[in-house]
Amino acid sequence: MKRIKRIKRIKRMVCLLLLACLLLVSCGNGTGTVSGTESNASENESDNESDNESETASGEVSEVTEYIGLSENDLYDKLLGAWVGQMAGVVLGADNEFWFQGVMMSESDVPDFTTLNINNAFWQDDLYVEITYVEQMAKTGYDTGIDILGEAFKNSTYGLDHANKKGRENLRAGIEASLCGSYLYNSHCDDIDWQIDADFVGEIYAGLVNAAAMRAFEIGHITNYGDGVYGGVFVAAMHAEAYIAQSLEEIITAGFDSIPDGTKFKEVINDVKNQYETEKTWEECWQFIEDKWGNDDRCPVGCGSVFNIDAKLNAAYVLMGLLWGEGDFENSMKISMRCGQDSDCNPSTVGGILGNFYGYENIPAKFKAGLDMTETKFSYTSYSLSDTVYACLAITKQVLEANGATLNDGVWSIPQFNEITPVPFEQWPEEPTVTMTLTASGANVKFDISAKSNLGIESFNIDLGDGTVVEANIACYSYAKAGKYTVTCTVVDGAGNSKTVSGDITTTADNRQDVGEVGTVRNLAPFSAITVSDTIPTGGGSKDINVIRDGAKIMGATLQYDTFVGYLSAHEDYIGYLFTDNFVISSVVYTEGIHYNNGGWFADGTLRLEALIDGVWQTVECPPDPDYPVGNTIGAFGASLETYTFTLDNLTCSGIRLIGTAGGEAGFINCTELEVYGVEAD
Repeated sequence: MKRIKRIKRIKRMVCLLLLACLLLVSCGNGTGTVSGTESNASENESDNESDNESETASGEVSEVTEYIGLSENDLYDKLLGAWVGQMAGVVLGADNEFWFQGVMMSESDVPDFTTLNINNAFWQDDLYVEITYVEQMAKTGYDTGIDILGEAFKNSTYGLDHANKKGRENLRAGIEASLCGSYLYNSHCDDIDWQIDADFVGEIYAGLVNAAAMRAFEIGHITNYGDGVYGGVFVAAMHAEAYIAQSLEEIITAGFDSIPDGTKFKEVINDVKNQYETEKTWEECWQFIEDKWGNDDRCPVGCGSVFNIDAKLNAAYVLMGLLWGEGDFENSMKISMRCGQDSDCNPSTVGGILGNFYGYENIPAKFKAGLDMTETKFSYTSYSLSDTVYACLAITKQVLEANGATLNDGVWSIPQFNEITPVPFEQWPEEPTVTMTLTASGANVKFDISAKSNLGIESFNIDLGDGTVVEANIACYSYAKAGKYTVTCTVVDGAGNSKTVSGDITTTADNRQDVGEVGTVRNLAPFSAITVSDTIPTGGGSKDINVIRDGAKIMGATLQYDTFVGYLSAHEDYIGYLFTDNFVISSVVYTEGIHYNNGGWFADGTLRLEALIDGVWQTVECPPDPDYPVGNTIGAFGASLETYTFTLDNLTCSGIRLIGTAGGEAGFINCTELEVYGVEAD
């Protein structure tokens, strides 16, 4: 990283000179050894060998090579700087959080910090969530176990989302704290949450990079796994190094070396580093990272979408700010923010690390103007800024003493080891992201199954536990007899990777649904299982998919079902029925819903009818009457609630669906009513 400015701190050098003087004065009586490879006296060799070694995460022994001095005044100043830097970064980017998805923010969109209020940070979850852990450690010590920390997090009352939300839900469900972030229980495990919350770990492990990284790795599993945990390790390691570093390069190297090779996280930050070293601009680097990693988010919300809350991508934006900002406090945060996505958390991380490195006194005045140190409490905590810093300071001193640091004449001597050792290797296996929720009402069960993969979904296999197996996603099903059933869903992605989830459901009534007059042509919809690409929509349409077979063809958003789940990249959606047996189908009648500016149709003439024949979905050559419009803007589709009829030549199948490219900028379809007319096959 040859272009990084090596900024040496005067205060730090004074402390080192003071320590050197103390060592020279005391060298005659064998105290104050600088090199960890030298012994004070022959009779103390064995003791020194023990004191100067530390077991790393991989079980190897790392040897103390030197002690670095850090004055108590600098320790406090850096700790305060770290917290204020976080506050400044989150306030700078708060109004633009996730407004720029898959695009860079322009310079004109960057706010003037003098128009902002630093004290707005007291209400930001970027800070108060991590204080939950600080408050607990203040009560029970720096080495508080993960189960106790998990209990504190479980009992928190603030609103959460993504990995934090699911982690807390898992804790409340009785799952062991160390497993709550695992991909086995948490489909948000690669999300950014721990990267946001882990600053405090590095802040309390001043100068102890290996210990900070391992502690971040441990605690991070409450909410994350793999690359999601590595985001926190990366940040914690850089904070720990920032206390003692003489250059920004040393800080970044500490974070880089703490991540194991062979992980996607390491590959992403290595890509950023290579772009920097080949003298690309940060904008060129952004485009390279976007092209390679922009669609690699496995979060259920972000998968297939321009929205990206993945830890490794947002860590890349943190690193870009640190590298191309070249030590400038404001410009570094701005670059990180202008990369978009989580554009308040990322500059907050950058600001925290640089605030630590420079210390509070050296943070530009405009980022501290009007700062309330003592009165305002961080939301959901009992701590003011001053309380938080002093709590962290007390914990830090415990950490330093426990790791062999000593305090003499106001200067901490912190042991340094011969290498930075990566934390253990782990990765979320390549598989689809699948979640399934079952809700029973009498004989009827509602299925909320979400299956996402950046490689596309190839197939569904759902064993309903009553002898019925369907080869498609379903939204509802009626069981013939009351009882307990185990539902098993297996999803295969475009690369052949599979994921199986299962769940139990108990129905309380037999199915007495009217199936009409057997042997006559009738609408099969009322007693068929509904299959749809998105069973958990987030738009304005009805969340009860039974609306498509209630017999009503009335204009109204809540009287239709749509597949809106956010702005997605190009994809196909479908909606249809699965039958209890083979039926001979004579016609399908589709009444569309309301057209919106951002979608609500099948795009570009891709609408087609498919039939499930011998377990395989096959296209049926049967154009609708009238012809379905061709285009992908609202202007091409005329009035809403148009009805299209597909007339078939007595097709025998066990399912029917409409499928095609989801329309509009947002990419979704809708349906007010879907009727399928047929009769039992002989």
